[in-house]
Amino acid sequence: MQVLVLRFDYKLSTKLEQNISDLHLASSRGKETTLPPHISLFSFEKIDPLLLKERVKPWIDKQKQLDITISSLGFFKQQGTFFAAPVVTKEIETFHRELFSLIMDLHTNEISHYLPGKWIPHTTLINNVPMTGWGPLFQRASLAFETQAGKAVALECWSLSNGRTQTEWTSFLQ
Repeated sequence: MQVLVLRFDYKLSTKLEQNISDLHLASSRGKETTLPPHISLFSFEKIDPLLLKERVKPWIDKQKQLDITISSLGFFKQQGTFFAAPVVTKEIETFHRELFSLIMDLHTNEISHYLPGKWIPHTTLINNVPMTGWGPLFQRASLAFETQAGKAVALECWSLSNGRTQTEWTSFLQ
């Protein structure tokens, strides 16, 4: 599986990594490895990463860094997932929609929850929290949460296989 993600500047990434670490320790899941802080944009069951790069590179080279303000916490019940959510600005929506228009003919069924209008931009903090931990963990996360601001500075393509992640390429925003 391949995933296109937005990566954050160092300061915002570091703050989010601390939030992630704190939640893993609080839930007795501190040994689990996590992906670097990011916002997933699209996923593909199987695609050549170089084809994706070729398709988006001319466009991404013209894109400016995006202002990101992480302003709230959220929860996906189905996966026991806690996440931090950015303010959804016109710039973020436009970036997502334009990227989709470049790759829409390459998508598979895996991309459906990333379609414009269905996409929920978020940064996963912790997954697979047992139901018994939802309340206490959300209380802890809420008390510790502070609004965080930074920039989305790069688009990356990752390949995910057997629990491992490999960065295929990175393109920095202007």
